[in-house]
Amino acid sequence: MKEHVLFCVEEKDFCVKGVEVHSGLGKHSCTISEVFKPKNDLQLKRFIGQAYIDKQPFYPISKGNNWGYGYKSPASDGCILLDMSEMNRILNFDEELGVVEIEPGVTQGQLAEYLKHSKWMLDCTGAGPDTSLVGNILERGFGHGPVGNRSRHFTISELILSTGEVFGLNHSIRYCGRAGLSANLHELFTQNNIAVISKMKFELMLRPQSSLRCLVRLNSPNDLCEYIEIMRQLKSEGSIDGLPHLANSYRILTMMERFNFDKWDPSVGISDHNIAPLCKKHGITPWSGAFLIAGTREVAKAKAKRVKKLLKPIAQVNIVSFNNLNRSNILVQGAGKLFGRIALYRRLQNSLNDFTKMMDMFEGNPKDLALKGCYWRYDGEIPEKMDPVIDGAGFFWIAPSLPMLGDEVEKCMRLTKQAFDKAGFEFGVTITAVSPHMCQAIISIYYNANNSEETDKAAELRQKLSSLYQRYQWPCYRRSVDEMPFDSEHELEPEALILRKRIKLALDTDNILAPGRYQMSNTYQIGEAK
Repeated sequence: MKEHVLFCVEEKDFCVKGVEVHSGLGKHSCTISEVFKPKNDLQLKRFIGQAYIDKQPFYPISKGNNWGYGYKSPASDGCILLDMSEMNRILNFDEELGVVEIEPGVTQGQLAEYLKHSKWMLDCTGAGPDTSLVGNILERGFGHGPVGNRSRHFTISELILSTGEVFGLNHSIRYCGRAGLSANLHELFTQNNIAVISKMKFELMLRPQSSLRCLVRLNSPNDLCEYIEIMRQLKSEGSIDGLPHLANSYRILTMMERFNFDKWDPSVGISDHNIAPLCKKHGITPWSGAFLIAGTREVAKAKAKRVKKLLKPIAQVNIVSFNNLNRSNILVQGAGKLFGRIALYRRLQNSLNDFTKMMDMFEGNPKDLALKGCYWRYDGEIPEKMDPVIDGAGFFWIAPSLPMLGDEVEKCMRLTKQAFDKAGFEFGVTITAVSPHMCQAIISIYYNANNSEETDKAAELRQKLSSLYQRYQWPCYRRSVDEMPFDSEHELEPEALILRKRIKLALDTDNILAPGRYQMSNTYQIGEAK
């Protein structure tokens, strides 16, 4: 297997040339010509202007922690990597309206710290404190709370075309959302390659008076259909305004255990016989989840009562305030001095501590606990500061979008599990009720990256799943760089690719800005609508 070299950006603006960048996606990598790391707005604009004169392709990243979808890797060889991680200023904070303006390098952790003593907080994703907000929003990422569907809650303050031209799309005296002639333009720049976004405003979440956690454990795997139907009802009527996440047993298990290479055969995966005692040990049910119920005390209490009433026939439902959960964790950790020698107590300590940290994410404090799952088939020690791609953990993520219909979601889960079982991998998935109409699945394929044959099998499974979702017309909400540029003959939405190409030709005629990213291959002619 070819050894991949990860670039390292040094203090100087330009780094060593001809570096191979591993995407973390199987054996895929791309070669970059060099790296440019602007420290401010002026350097960024000068670089883009010069790249246009030289007709030099470049690929912008904010932080580049695009785990599971390509990391820092471009979609095509030969680009200069434009790394904007040092452009990390928080430019403006409107504390009345709860809106912040930032540069591309600002991370979840940085903003959470900035807002610590404010009445406003960040609606976090599970990707951890070191990920870029701008990067995640432009990839249409989502969090957990009322403004968790991030692509609906931002505006672009400043963008730069490949020509070096600078445009502003937010000129109101104070933030008023998407209004005026630019109202319908902002989302055009998500999952695209037609401009560099240098400044962005987005909406924060008001810290609630009452912050409750609804913990759900379905009684049976057969209850998934009914759960989806109930979630659609609760989302439609407004009883739930956040984004409830539900995970299957394998996805939960990957955050608590590791694949036992001494006991289990990686070519066939872990058996039901072996997983049962682990699920019993950690209290894991076939499907379980947790979500935020927030508001004033009266409103949160009423919402919780309604949620519990509808879910109780099919699930164990517990409502707990975060303050009570946090206090319990402090007491249990403190009592470790007395009971720490008892193995069962230590297990309780660790489980409660991890769970409390995860629930703290709903308070606007990003955590990287979900990244532990990426190391399920990793055969080394997990470092304290995790970067699964640099560490060499093997994983793909694939993300079909499904209608909020129980039968349709169940069909997708059943067919996906069949594909996993046939390939010999453990099927881990989270399902998020993004809206009353859309349910978003994030499916994880974990493999041992040091095993060449297993790596190939994982890549093959990802391709089979992609074909499966296309066949059943389940579009993926987010795509990986090793799939790009797209072959329209194997895509669900060829007309969208044609429109994208026409917009790209109008704004970046020379195709120098992120060539290949969310773009059709050049072999597809513009008049070939199918």
